[in-house]
Amino acid sequence: MSAAGGGGKRRAMSEINVTPLVDVMLVLLVIFMITAPAMKEGFQVELPQATSTQSVMVQDVRLITVTADGAVLHHLAASPDEKYERLTQLVDDLKGYKAECERGGTEATVVINGDRKTPYERIIQVWNAVRTAGIPSVAFQVEPGAAE
Repeated sequence: MSAAGGGGKRRAMSEINVTPLVDVMLVLLVIFMITAPAMKEGFQVELPQATSTQSVMVQDVRLITVTADGAVLHHLAASPDEKYERLTQLVDDLKGYKAECERGGTEATVVINGDRKTPYERIIQVWNAVRTAGIPSVAFQVEPGAAE
């Protein structure tokens, strides 16, 4: 007889049941898939399409939205009423943003989110305002697809 008593040998369980972990991960995946489309930031505009796009990952980006009628909206504006009356206000705002980024040790990056019906001249004016603020890193947001 063994010293442990009971007559049989006990074996340590060496397998981990991962079924509950898989179940939780699938639930989280479904939740993220449902909520991701609703997490778009800022005012929604109809973006132009481009055949070749490149995704750029940045932490703190300043999003400037230009509506079809040429209004330039504030960062993460929820309505067309939150707009800059003059491009000089945009330049001042971007200079402050650039100073914040420099203090935090990050690069200031601006994404111009222009409606496809916005006059080209207005997009260039906004781009020039960004450059006047001293921010060299500018990107244009487009939807992947066939260019028109």
